Amino acid sequence: MQGKSKVSILMGIYNCADTLSDAIDSIIKQTYANWELILCDDGSQDDTYKVAAKYKEKYPDKIILLKNKKNIRLAATLNHCAKHATGKY
Repeated sequence: MQGKSKVSILMGIYNCADTLSDAIDSIIKQTYANWELILCDDGSQDDTYKVAAKYKEKYPDKIILLKNKKNIRLAATLNHCAKHATGKY
C-alpha cells in the first residue's frame, strides 16, 4: 500500500487465550492494510502464547511475537513492544 504510512499496533497479552483471537481478528479485518501487530506475552500461564503463535505462523509478514521470561506488567511490556516497532505511527 504505497503512500500510506505503516501503523504499528502494540498489544501486551497476558492470560487471554479465550479472547485473543477476537482481538487479533478485529485488527486483521480492518480496511487499512499497512500495519504490523506486535504482540508480547507477559508470562501467561494459559494458552495465550500458543494462540498468538498460530496467528504469527499464518501472518508472518504482519505479526511480530515476543515473550517475556516473567510477568513484568503492561507498561514495561508495551515498552518492549515499542522497541520492535517499524511503523511511522
